[in-house]
Amino acid sequence: MTTEGAEDNRRDSERIPLNATFELYVNTGVINGDTVDVSQTGISFETDQPICVELRLNVDGDREERRARLIWSKQLPDGRLRYGMKFIDE
Repeated sequence: MTTEGAEDNRRDSERIPLNATFELYVNTGVINGDTVDVSQTGISFETDQPICVELRLNVDGDREERRARLIWSKQLPDGRLRYGMKFIDE
């Protein structure tokens, strides 16, 4: 998992390039919040709780399960999306 760009200077630890597959399980509970603004194409909102996910990584044939929360996202020039997640200690 590697990222590039403006996020580089805010990192807490060194990033190591990784080419692995993963599965993402999104919180199925309800998170309440307040809208900030809305347009025809999107919405901005605030919550008191982070949006958390469960990640299942397959690294060199071994499965690793981690909990993480969404920190940032951006759309890439080719239309794909890149997300920055922070692992949560349980």
